[in-house]
Amino acid sequence: MTDSELRTIATAVHVLSRSLHRRGVAQVGLDVLPPSESEVLQQIGARPGSSVSEVARALRLQTSNVSTSVRGLVARGLVDRTTDPDDQRRTLLWHSPDAVRHREMLEKAWAAILADLLSGDDEALLRAAAPAIERLARAVTADPARTL
Repeated sequence: MTDSELRTIATAVHVLSRSLHRRGVAQVGLDVLPPSESEVLQQIGARPGSSVSEVARALRLQTSNVSTSVRGLVARGLVDRTTDPDDQRRTLLWHSPDAVRHREMLEKAWAAILADLLSGDDEALLRAAAPAIERLARAVTADPARTL
């Protein structure tokens, strides 16, 4: 694949992702999260039970910035904090039941939006590409530093 083709795909995936997110949030009636909170929430979902410093390290952010985002997410009822049973000084982060419910609502909305946008030929092509797209998403989630 050429550099130009890869750039075209990367741009299209980026635009599609942002558009799906905005439309899905509006469709289900959720509040739009600040980008930093959204990124932290996504990282907590990828690695439940992480500490603030682990999330900061994975996202290459300052611990203080992640702490601020976590406080906002806790205030919104989207993140639960628990004390690490092995180290009482450490706090572990988890999606709250509301965060799980919101994610499920968003995923359904995103699927409906895609279904409305797809034509027959595009649907078949996207279905064939789905495993590769899913592998790419897992690779990025497993190692966020790979995207930098």
